[in-house]
Amino acid sequence: MQNDSLQGIHVNRNDPWVQIVGDLHCRAASEVDPMPKPDYHRLLNCASMWSAMANASSIRRIEWQTTCTILVSWSDSTLGRYVDQIWRAGFARTDGVCGLTGKPVRRGDAVFRPLQRGGDAPKNAFNMILAETVPNAKEITPERA
Repeated sequence: MQNDSLQGIHVNRNDPWVQIVGDLHCRAASEVDPMPKPDYHRLLNCASMWSAMANASSIRRIEWQTTCTILVSWSDSTLGRYVDQIWRAGFARTDGVCGLTGKPVRRGDAVFRPLQRGGDAPKNAFNMILAETVPNAKEITPERA
């Protein structure tokens, strides 16, 4: 076998890493297509996304703020981290999955959802927590939206 030198290191010509690195050097940056941004509305209608979120997110703390709002601290490897995010009591508009327990959520169930202010929805706007699963559940008054 014949050896080539790559930056002073002797490697086998058939080494897959040499081929990969060589291909990367040959490809111009302009040839690489940027990754498209996810379509927020498509994600809202994707049931498998809800299941993935229930499994991927990690709720660290829930604290009652008022009789119809809680503060939730959570993190997710794809959506980021929120500390003391306000979630408001309401009714599920669609079927989904509880972000705390992974239990199914049915349309009309009493849930908590992230509070949306202004025109920008939080990245986890489609997440829900079943009201009955919130620790030390007080009597809640869900708002119909």
